[in-house]
Amino acid sequence: MEGRPTPKPRSLHQDATGHWVRHWTGTDWFAAADSWVRDQLTEAGITPTGDPVPYKIRFWAAVWCYPTTHGLYWFKENNPGQSFEAALVDAMARELPQHVIPPLAIDRTHGWLLTADQGATLDEQLSHVDPLTLWRRLVVEYAALQRDTIPAEHPLLASGLTNAAPANLGAIVHTIADWFTNLAPNHPLAITPTQSTHLHRAADNLTTYATKLSGAIPLAIDQNDLHAHNVFAASPTAPFRFFDFGDSLWAHPFVTLACVHSALVDPDTWQENDPRLTEITDAYLHEWTDLAPLEDLRTELDTALPLHVVHRLISWHRLLVHADETEAAAWAFSPKHWISEVIRLFGKD
Repeated sequence: MEGRPTPKPRSLHQDATGHWVRHWTGTDWFAAADSWVRDQLTEAGITPTGDPVPYKIRFWAAVWCYPTTHGLYWFKENNPGQSFEAALVDAMARELPQHVIPPLAIDRTHGWLLTADQGATLDEQLSHVDPLTLWRRLVVEYAALQRDTIPAEHPLLASGLTNAAPANLGAIVHTIADWFTNLAPNHPLAITPTQSTHLHRAADNLTTYATKLSGAIPLAIDQNDLHAHNVFAASPTAPFRFFDFGDSLWAHPFVTLACVHSALVDPDTWQENDPRLTEITDAYLHEWTDLAPLEDLRTELDTALPLHVVHRLISWHRLLVHADETEAAAWAFSPKHWISEVIRLFGKD
């Protein structure tokens, strides 16, 4: 079967000498994972046509690509902090198959996920298709995905997805603050006593943050990492298929738009006040106007968006509790950034 060429592997990062990258590049792990993948492919009548490529290996996940007689197949194992993704995608494939890629196979014990390639990702089309058209479609179809997760709350949470409802965020951030505070002073992720105080103050302020929201918008999935690389778009008119749900939370759905805004705002392209951003934002909000008027939804969005920094910190914390000091040092800039942002936005008296 003709398909896309096998991608080139990405280079390793500074966490290459850490536990997880060493584990995922070790012969014992590969023998077990490769055997499982080949068994699943064989059972489906699919034959590998070349050696698998270790496409991306970081301390949070290993992704391998298999060329086969039926095109490319992607195998993924997550850090234990996000190993729920395999079960989550499996549940989403049952509950809302029109939005995601049904996995060929999963292994809940190992968090293994095997899925078929779906063609070009959105970022591969942005250079030759009007980006406004694509991003407007993206947020509309993503809103539809979120709306379809609402009645599937119980099976999605049963996968191990973190319940980051606004009412839960204060308690969650207190737990995260305690974890960082209790690290040894020379640990690469250690925070100062002042930062600890401010982070706990932010947690206190977050305990009542839900009262600032209208309550009109039900909880749904927040992919928490929505960008052009995480959306398959086989053609300019084909329905989008969303993937890479390892950072996901069950939360206020509007928080997702912070990722979209971040992906679009660039000094060389779109500015913060670009009217196209407003058009894309309104296209998303229009998908919720059966629940509240557009102006009310804009107010709700303004209130919900700051929670993005909390969502990102939750995602990093889930991973870092399983990291060694080499991995923590290699990526310390990210969690430290989100701690600073949480303090800046929520840590004031």
